[in-house]
Amino acid sequence: MEYVIVAVRSRSTLVGLSDYLTKMGVRNQIVNTPKEAGVGCGLSIKISPNLLLAVKRAVSIKKISVAGYFLVKTVGGKSLVKAI
Repeated sequence: MEYVIVAVRSRSTLVGLSDYLTKMGVRNQIVNTPKEAGVGCGLSIKISPNLLLAVKRAVSIKKISVAGYFLVKTVGGKSLVKAI
């Protein structure tokens, strides 16, 4: 399993971005930020990797401060987190 998380610095920013993405038709889910990422407010937005460019555009348009984008791969029950 592979997905991308978008980590932000505050929960209000997180909720606002998630709502905006949903209105744009971008499927997203609010999830706990993996501890390996070590950034953000403890929650992140989970998206499909193929939606990353659309999300980056939305972040740019809304002028949202993002703590980071991370690719998460689950291998053998372990999450491998890589900044992208």
